[in-house]
Amino acid sequence: MSIEAVAWALNDAPDVPPTALVTLLGLANHAHPDGRAAWPSQTRLAHYGRKGVRAVQRDLAELESRGLIRRGNQRHVQHMPADRRPVVWDLAIERRRETPAELSNLAEPQSGRPVELIEPVDNRGVVSVAPVRRHVAEDVTTRRPRRNDTSSTTYEPSLTLKEPSPRARSLRGGVALPTDLRAGQCPKHRGSPGPCRAEALGGIA
Repeated sequence: MSIEAVAWALNDAPDVPPTALVTLLGLANHAHPDGRAAWPSQTRLAHYGRKGVRAVQRDLAELESRGLIRRGNQRHVQHMPADRRPVVWDLAIERRRETPAELSNLAEPQSGRPVELIEPVDNRGVVSVAPVRRHVAEDVTTRRPRRNDTSSTTYEPSLTLKEPSPRARSLRGGVALPTDLRAGQCPKHRGSPGPCRAEALGGIA
């Protein structure tokens, strides 16, 4: 593919029949940058132009009669079978038409940056972001901010022995030991300094 040859076929080739323009572009697509050695098959050109092979043959004859293409070096296709060799064409890219004045600035690709650059428009709305509030630990009972405890934590065991509770003493060894001497007295003699006769004998009157 040659960009130079395609650009010539589009912009500078003179007296191109409108019906044969696609065929000329197909040849330029396979030509070298100097416009030589274009040998696509007629079936390929028919595929480009969405037309039949006979129409392509008429286009090639018309382009050759107008001096826009000419037969080139046929040795480029000697490696192909004789009955399947396409014709090698050269484009007459030395022939050029005059460019209209209104298209003089657009005929050739412009290099460099344009003189005036359009500044991009920022159509995004002003986005307001709520400030991030830091989470302060609060005391559940007072709902007040809790200050950080800066005191160091020690893991040394305490040497202070606590007196076990009466319930804990009563459950030692799995046997309930009465802590109150009056707890086992019968209702009739409760409050007396000692057990009654029934209590002494193991029963409650």
